[in-house]
Amino acid sequence: MDTLYALPLFVEVAVPLPIDHPFTYRVPLGQQARAQVGVRVLVPFGRRKVTGLITALADGSSLGEREAREVLAFLDDEPYVSPAHLAFLSAAARECLAPLGEMLRAALPGGLPRREAPASPRTEMVYRAADSSPDASLTPKQRKVYAAVLGAGEISSPDLSALVPGGSEVARRLAAKGILAGSVREKSQPLSAPRLFDATGVLVPTSHQEAALARTGVAIASGGFAAFVLHGITGSGKTEVYLRAIEQARLTGRQTVYLVPEIALTPQLLGRVLTRFGEGAAVLHSGLTRAERAFQWRRIRAGEVFLCIGARSAVFSPFSSPGLFIVDEEHDSAYKQEEGVRYQARDLAVMRAKMEGAVVLLGSATPSAESIHLVRSGEATLLSLPERIGTRHLPSISVVDLKGQAARRGADRYFSPELEDAVEETLSRGEKAMLFLNRRGYAPALTCLDCGTTVQCRNCQVSLTYHKQDGALLCHYCSAKEVPPERCGVCGGHKVAQVGIGTERLVAWAAKRWKEARVARLDSDLGRKKGFYGEVLSRMQRGEVDILVGTQIIAKGHDFPEVTFVGVLLADQSLSFPDFRSAERTFQILTQVSGRAGRGDRPGTVIIQTLSPEHVCIRKAAEHDFHGFMEAELAERESLGYPPFGRMLLLRFWGPKLERIREVAESVAEALSRPLSEAGIRLLGPAPSPIARVKRKYRYQILLKIPPRFSVGAFFPEIFRPLRDIVKKAGVRMEADVDPYNLMV
Repeated sequence: MDTLYALPLFVEVAVPLPIDHPFTYRVPLGQQARAQVGVRVLVPFGRRKVTGLITALADGSSLGEREAREVLAFLDDEPYVSPAHLAFLSAAARECLAPLGEMLRAALPGGLPRREAPASPRTEMVYRAADSSPDASLTPKQRKVYAAVLGAGEISSPDLSALVPGGSEVARRLAAKGILAGSVREKSQPLSAPRLFDATGVLVPTSHQEAALARTGVAIASGGFAAFVLHGITGSGKTEVYLRAIEQARLTGRQTVYLVPEIALTPQLLGRVLTRFGEGAAVLHSGLTRAERAFQWRRIRAGEVFLCIGARSAVFSPFSSPGLFIVDEEHDSAYKQEEGVRYQARDLAVMRAKMEGAVVLLGSATPSAESIHLVRSGEATLLSLPERIGTRHLPSISVVDLKGQAARRGADRYFSPELEDAVEETLSRGEKAMLFLNRRGYAPALTCLDCGTTVQCRNCQVSLTYHKQDGALLCHYCSAKEVPPERCGVCGGHKVAQVGIGTERLVAWAAKRWKEARVARLDSDLGRKKGFYGEVLSRMQRGEVDILVGTQIIAKGHDFPEVTFVGVLLADQSLSFPDFRSAERTFQILTQVSGRAGRGDRPGTVIIQTLSPEHVCIRKAAEHDFHGFMEAELAERESLGYPPFGRMLLLRFWGPKLERIREVAESVAEALSRPLSEAGIRLLGPAPSPIARVKRKYRYQILLKIPPRFSVGAFFPEIFRPLRDIVKKAGVRMEADVDPYNLMV
């Protein structure tokens, strides 16, 4: 035996559990050569067997007097996760204050499954012509099968049977005779995307696009890190810049990760990418089946593609040498993962680009305050696309004060005469309209007009939303369903009224008001039906919808040239949330949804209805003044020390017993007060969460205000380790959310 392997060898293994340190295992004698960083192993854990990942080789000195348990099996001959990719995942876990095992479970397809071996990929038989030529004894059907194989070069058994009924069985017999050659390969998981993009002709870049591409081209060719913020107004051609930058990276032999907020909502973009790059592109998003996702992930890891387009989890794509990270609509809150490991995909893209020596391109019509701050601090370069493609202009926007609508009854109070007239005129010209209302359901609440009681969820501290299509009251937090009461449960009164308006009620009102119009709705309630988004958007593209009603989904990247009018019903809804980002989010959504109008040859108009017409975010959105809004927003943030002029860390405590949760939160706050004070960190709380009860669990929280550029990953893990044990023993859950986006739950 080699002297090197005569000594015991140990490995550090991360397991897919909420434990923030690896475990040491002994490598069986004779197996030492298989112990590599990034290889999956089956290990004993308590009375169970779990799949873990080797994160380091060790000498066992950390064990002390303890005996190391032995690795049961090696599940890979080569690293499943490359050292560079593992280094990124480890750094991401530290910054998110998450155990590495949990990060691996979030980042890898199927995570690290708790079974003896990872699932085997599905396979299929493929056929090609053998060296020997067929003789004259072939039957007509055999000749037909042989001709089909010959014409395709190589064809799978299912595809062959689709061409020639029973063709796979005939091919099997021809392979036995040596006329065809058969082999087994991993079954392809084809991607389907509507080809809504007309690929005929070559798009000529504008001067602004060429200037942006000149900067990205030099940066990509240099092979070092660079960050760009691409501020392009709606319709200015940001996507074309992205696609040409992908080509720039491809010419250097490096790969691209292209992030979009919600890929299932952008079939036009997906169709355009697949038309442009074909088999060179892979797709990762939650709409794929587990088999499809695993297949795409393996293609990326094997180097079969140079582009991965996907939603936030695509930032973990296992490319060997990524050279470009694109984050489209980088301002979008969908990039923030709100369950499990809480990460911000945009921030992780910047982190990974730095580690890989790559370029990151953050694009938006309404860049986030964080990205603009990167530009102002010299950490990123601003690229501008200030004009729409061709002769198109931004839509004209008018603001209507809804305070004068109080006398109108029912749903009429949400429609100003100006908005009604604008829709009427749009339809009379044969053009299309969009109506935006960021509230789903029929009515947001059911309220007793005698005593003022609103029907509440039995599990959560929120009102129930009435959904007419279900004939039920639904909770948007726990999905509880109740039958609408006929009388008030408090006073017994019969005046129980539907209060407010949601997209379902808006569709009913529009269909009644414009009886000849074809009205469709797009929101997450309907999005649960597989393929529904694509169906509605395809109908829009074909001109089969006259009025599209929807939530923020309709504002995300869609390009419908026939839409010339956009109406916003309640522009200030999001301003009522107790969140320092509420003005920024309102400005962004108003700008994005307004940008859907006038993208064709005809001019666009927008009406924004609001109860707060003088608010800076609404005024600046109506004036198309991004820079004016951002100046005011950043000045206010800086005066209060809010991001990007500081960082935040939200600690959530939850469980079934309110008193115990409060006691644990107070104990944690007391334990943290001294080290946080010494580090210049301000502690707020503990206090009940804004929504103090969700899914029958009570919630408390502590908010930490942290200095800018503070290294969360270097400071907090050691402090939190003993606290986690205290919290766990009390039967309470504690979650850490670094740079939180949702302070409401």
